Amino acid sequence: MKYVIGVDGGGTKIEATAYSKEGKPIKTSIKGFGNLLNNKEKALDNIVNSIKEIIEFLSKDELVNIYLGIAGSEVGDNSKLIKKTLKEKLNMDCVVMNDSEIALKAMLKGQDGILVIAGTGSIALGIKNNTKIKCGGWGSLLGDEGSGYKIAIEAIKRMILEEECSIKKSKISKEIMKKLSINSVDEITNFVYSSTKDEIAKLTFIVVKLSEEDDKISKEILTNEGIKLAKTTINVYKKLKLESSSIALVGGVIKNSNILREAFENHLRKNINVKEFIDEDVSPTMGAYYIEWGMEE
Repeated sequence: MKYVIGVDGGGTKIEATAYSKEGKPIKTSIKGFGNLLNNKEKALDNIVNSIKEIIEFLSKDELVNIYLGIAGSEVGDNSKLIKKTLKEKLNMDCVVMNDSEIALKAMLKGQDGILVIAGTGSIALGIKNNTKIKCGGWGSLLGDEGSGYKIAIEAIKRMILEEECSIKKSKISKEIMKKLSINSVDEITNFVYSSTKDEIAKLTFIVVKLSEEDDKISKEILTNEGIKLAKTTINVYKKLKLESSSIALVGGVIKNSNILREAFENHLRKNINVKEFIDEDVSPTMGAYYIEWGMEE
């Protein structure tokens, strides 16, 4: 049975899935993070091992192609490095793209539109008549508005503000300090500068939880980041000169925070013509199927 492998790699995990020509998932492998900006050696090992697990389960001879959507692959020579590593370790060729591209193919089933990813990192990608426009996705140091990482950093900055301005500790500060088992705000720098992007982003759940308990500061952080993410999406819309567009949504942050999601959608509806928000539970790896065989239907 002929099959393709789709790989989706972000700041938290790698998911690799084999699909038959009928679009049926055959085998899935989950490993650690795939973003080379976190740690190149570990990310490459995770990518290789996820694919290796599948080809050891299925016949390598029946493999048609491998499509990898990897966050950070467009930075520097990361794309070439991924291809080179797979050739050396598995003696296989592959197609590498940003994780947003493979997710867009999966969510929009090959149709034009915009995909917004807000997980550990964030990005907006649009396609119109084979023209691709990306906004956001500049990484944790330069962007990632509306991402789990940026939300966590904003919460940590609030801790610092309270410390320096002698403001009474907020619920956010208390919860983060409790989670990290630290007794002083001064200790937060050690956590930030010794942790990976995804480890920092995990603090987002505290902000989301408190927002659901009507905590003002948490709600402000999520609302602000939702609007920033919407503005990134609007930039894609305008660059593609779209008259209307479907908006596909991917990522734990945009799906798990009602406040961020509401701020995001409201800002978009006020500024552009949104056909619909697509929030289906579709694995981005399904994009490999649409790229290879979807257009044959």
